[in-house]
Amino acid sequence: MKNKLFMVLALAVLISGCMNAGPSTGTTQTTLVSQVTQTTNAPNIGPNIPPTTIALTPEQQAADAEFEKYLQDYKQKRLFRDNYSVPDRAAYGISVRVFEKLPPVPNDFLYKVYLLKYGRFVDIASLGPEYYKQPEFDPLFTKFGLKYWEEWKDAGYKKTHWGTVGVRSYPYSQYILAKPGYSFNSTLILSTDWNVETYQGLKVIPIFIEQAISDGGKLVNASVNASKYISVNVTPDEFLLTPAFPQFTEEWAKKLTFTGKIADNTPPGLYILSMRLQKPASVQSDKWLLQYLNLYSEGAEMIVTDKPYLQAFINVEQ
Repeated sequence: MKNKLFMVLALAVLISGCMNAGPSTGTTQTTLVSQVTQTTNAPNIGPNIPPTTIALTPEQQAADAEFEKYLQDYKQKRLFRDNYSVPDRAAYGISVRVFEKLPPVPNDFLYKVYLLKYGRFVDIASLGPEYYKQPEFDPLFTKFGLKYWEEWKDAGYKKTHWGTVGVRSYPYSQYILAKPGYSFNSTLILSTDWNVETYQGLKVIPIFIEQAISDGGKLVNASVNASKYISVNVTPDEFLLTPAFPQFTEEWAKKLTFTGKIADNTPPGLYILSMRLQKPASVQSDKWLLQYLNLYSEGAEMIVTDKPYLQAFINVEQ
């Protein structure tokens, strides 16, 4: 038989979410993954010998049937086909009205989220709000986010806390391979943290940082003078994030696009793009304050985080 050769190239933009008051540890992706898988169909050697028929006891038959069912369920869940392609929100044990203002969930939602989480989906910029506005777009939601609604329900829907400020970012860690003269885009989803009930005014400023923790847990130092060689703009740069609690609202998540240009004389090296949050312009801030009164907040820039909201490792080669 002829050997079959499959080549998979995946350009990854790494993942992971942010937590209360800042980004949390996330799953990593590699910028460029080249994987070759070779499979060989082994020839049939020797005479055809019919299999031996073995009589199974009723207990063995039952165990066989149970194992077969397990295999079917296992495969279906991991392939995200049919009923497994969208989150089963009815199983969350909270009101489905929490999600009623969000766009309908696409049929391939979990499939895309899975590929993104493990670095196999390249074009995150192409995903529309029907994907990134779902809270399950961040893989940490069902593990950490749902608890706020569960606690709220257990308390008999009585107000036990007041979430005033906080944002999340995903995927906060990204990798870009470039050369002098290249342009690049980096996409980040910035959203209201899960327990925040206010309207938050924000302005995003692209910056370069001197060091960051890599996906392997190592401290990485950046090349110097990044801002001298690399210019970056972000769109949108000033906006309002609406509440996520007790109900996700229409603009609780925003897609940010960082567009960069690498100068022709940029020395080879590793540069780390990040971002800083600050208050919006006073004219816009006053407008939102009059509109939302005590529900308006603009304190996200005061939060101290253990990880940046964005760390895009730009590897410039000759």
